[in-house]
Order: sequence, then C-alpha cells, then structure tokens
Amino acid sequence: MMRTIWLALLAGSTAFFPGVGLTQGTAAIDGTWEGPWYRGMSSGRAKLQIADNGGSLQLSNAETFGAVPQPVTKLAVNGDEVSLRVNGESGLPLTLELKLNAKGDQMKGMGKYEGFGVRMELQRTGG
Repeated sequence: MMRTIWLALLAGSTAFFPGVGLTQGTAAIDGTWEGPWYRGMSSGRAKLQIADNGGSLQLSNAETFGAVPQPVTKLAVNGDEVSLRVNGESGLPLTLELKLNAKGDQMKGMGKYEGFGVRMELQRTGG
C-alpha cells in the first residue's frame, strides 16, 4: 500500500515539477550563445554553439582551453537545467551546470575547469 502511494507520487511529480525526471533533446536551446566567462581573476568571452544534441565551445583568453572551438562531449537538458562537458586542449574537462531563464534567451551558471570554479553568463545570439 505504502509502495503504491510512493510510486503514484513519483509518477505525478512530473505534472507539478515539469523538469523532474525528464531528459529532453536540445531543440529548445539549439543555436548560438555568447557571453562572459569568469575564473578567479581571469575572464573572457564564450561562444557556445548547439545543434542536434551536440555542439562546440570556444573561450577567448583561456590559454589551456585552446583558442579554437572544442567539441561538446556531453550535453543534457532537463527542464530549465543544462549540463555540459567540454574537454579543453589540455585534455582536462570543463563541466558546467547552467540554468535557462523563462524566456529561453539566457543561461547562467557555474562549473569547474582545472579545479577552479568557472561562471558563465550566456545570451542567445542566433537560432
């Protein structure tokens, strides 16, 4: 009886919390995103291009990440949460957890690269 109640609550949770437990494709975020990135006292510009469940990330002023676009190796969208992983030229991963705003035109969040916290604030610049 108790198990049935928990299963019913879990199944119904997606009705009240649309992003819970659902992984969706990237169609809602496909396009070009640009904005600043920050890591300690360093900063630069980021350009994220997403298409067909993949994409690339280019960072300016990030010596060990590389100056050319690096392929996205992991990309997941769960409601308004976007997770991605990109390996820099050094081979080390940049991982990010971004939150998409209600209009779907901004993503902001935190991540890690080379053991340091990284913040990104991206705006959709092209679809």
